[in-house]
Amino acid sequence: MKVYLILLALIIAGSIQAQRDKLAIFDNLVGKTWKAEGKWGDGSQFKQEITFQFGLDSMLVTAKSKGFTDREQTIYGPRNHGIRKYDSRTNSIKFWEFDIFGGTTEGTVKSKGKDIIYTYSYGESVVTDYWAYVDDHTYDFTVGSYEDGEWKQTYITTQFKAEKNNFDFHFDHYSLTVTKLGETGDFYQKIFGLTEIPHPDRAPGFRWFQIRGNSQLHLIQKEVADFTRNKSVHLCVSTQNLQSFIEHLKSNNIDFYDWPGNKNSITDRSDGVKQIYIQDPEGYWVEINTAKH
Repeated sequence: MKVYLILLALIIAGSIQAQRDKLAIFDNLVGKTWKAEGKWGDGSQFKQEITFQFGLDSMLVTAKSKGFTDREQTIYGPRNHGIRKYDSRTNSIKFWEFDIFGGTTEGTVKSKGKDIIYTYSYGESVVTDYWAYVDDHTYDFTVGSYEDGEWKQTYITTQFKAEKNNFDFHFDHYSLTVTKLGETGDFYQKIFGLTEIPHPDRAPGFRWFQIRGNSQLHLIQKEVADFTRNKSVHLCVSTQNLQSFIEHLKSNNIDFYDWPGNKNSITDRSDGVKQIYIQDPEGYWVEINTAKH
């Protein structure tokens, strides 16, 4: 019985993963809102906005669409809700679109490379909606009669585009958890010449330093379990006066290393940037290089 349950669990897990894998063709669409405008062959306007999301732990894809909801094409709003789901019985992806008028469109979805191809019946005709991949934010979109890899008739040709997210990020600060707040803070103040700035709440257990402009280093005092300080995890600052900084380190009896770990050595990167690494009193690594900004 126990073996049977284990086998059953493995079969179910495999089936779930297979469904997720089949829906991977929608990965680039999901999480974005796609917009398109154009004209149908009869001259009427086409305007659509579709947002795709994974649902039920990636077992299906949902699509919420906006479009014209009246014949006069004066009212624009929510028009369709759709589902795309892998059907293991037919080994195909099926889709359903439910529109605001009470209608349902049902068909199948296939992929060709990164292209996505919908096929469905519309009246007496078999219609294809073809999303031809251009880039991660653009698809050429064609609706028509598509047979044996050729268009017999097209009803509309346009493009769906998704806006690229532009959050305008700026580097703000780098935080380190320390146990020796005073000693470590003094190290960054003395060795790097950082200016200490007040914590906004004047809270104990914090020391904040300005690196340049609005970029900051935050030291936070906590009792933490010891862990290995890996050089791959490090703060990095750049200077065009690396040799002077090295002399400054030597005068303060601070060792420096190249990337492989050779003491008092400098790494010459292939792009011409020189870099060294030092450790603060807590053992955290800091890279100092000559990259220009």
